[in-house]
Amino acid sequence: MMWLKTVSDAEAQGYAKDVFDQYRSRNGSVPNLHRVLATRPEILKGHETLRNATTGGATTLGRHREELLNFFGATAGGCTG
Repeated sequence: MMWLKTVSDAEAQGYAKDVFDQYRSRNGSVPNLHRVLATRPEILKGHETLRNATTGGATTLGRHREELLNFFGATAGGCTG
């Protein structure tokens, strides 16, 4: 049971709906983190801006090193999903 407020697909509007649609088309589902962040669309937008600027080969590190850093950062932070 989620104890944080989330935004459902039916409740998503504007920018949050656009982000949800993008994730669903790419991955088949919307991560719960994004459902929580969508309660404050300005925070969701900031998160997406940072993610887009630091992943997908957007940096001088290259995509492979970015993915390695993301993996090790998530592992160090105890993320399992």
